[in-house]
Amino acid sequence: MDQPLRATGAFTGYEDELLEILKRAGGEWGIAIEALDGKDSIYLNEEAPLLSASVIKIPIMMAAFHEAREGRIRLDDTYILRSQDKVGGSGVLKELHSGLEITLLDTINLMIVVSDNTATNIVIDTVGKDVINLYMESKGCTGSRLESHLMRPKPRGPWNTITAKDIALLLRGLAERTIENPGDCDSMMAILRRQQINEKLPRYLPREAVCAHKTGEMQGVTHDAGIISGPNVSFVIVCLSQDLEDTRIGVDVIGRTARWAYDILSGR
Repeated sequence: MDQPLRATGAFTGYEDELLEILKRAGGEWGIAIEALDGKDSIYLNEEAPLLSASVIKIPIMMAAFHEAREGRIRLDDTYILRSQDKVGGSGVLKELHSGLEITLLDTINLMIVVSDNTATNIVIDTVGKDVINLYMESKGCTGSRLESHLMRPKPRGPWNTITAKDIALLLRGLAERTIENPGDCDSMMAILRRQQINEKLPRYLPREAVCAHKTGEMQGVTHDAGIISGPNVSFVIVCLSQDLEDTRIGVDVIGRTARWAYDILSGR
């Protein structure tokens, strides 16, 4: 379902500039950019379910913190890494020895900071796939679902999906410290700020900008979603894509989109 580009506040009148930036990469895009003061926003296909790649790790983290706050799991519970846990793709746990003892909080940090797929699957198993989906539903996510573990063999589909609108909703809740216990929101924001994959949203940002974010990447897909703040600006930005011929161009487009939004919201 294609949804028209809609803008409010400072973005009004600059819609064609965003379309021109995105046109370089082709493919399908879902965009949601919202100033945290509520005055300015721009959306494109924000309700379209797209392949989640690793951005699904944001709600997985949030569900884990929620379950820990409710007392059903503990962040300091330990797990013994097994050889059968190790999967391909990004991460470091697959390179470490079986028998390694790690905490749930360790796996959450690895899941976000280096996008560790083995760590992600451990978190999914600890929290529960159904619990994670119920968590997203309870927070108002209408187009996002966790259907399977990461990098494990599976029949064709269904695939993990997210929407720009859903991820923006979750990130805004973290930034505003309202979606979970404020201290837990602060902890999760700190984890997102330690992100080590920084060639997308932060690519062209000025030195003084701070970006708390999570990337995603798979064939034909490149994403980044986060909260960007600077001296006079603070906003949520979600850039999702799929069906790209060259994800390297998509990476650059995400960086240019973030700088475009930053400049507009900071008054150019």
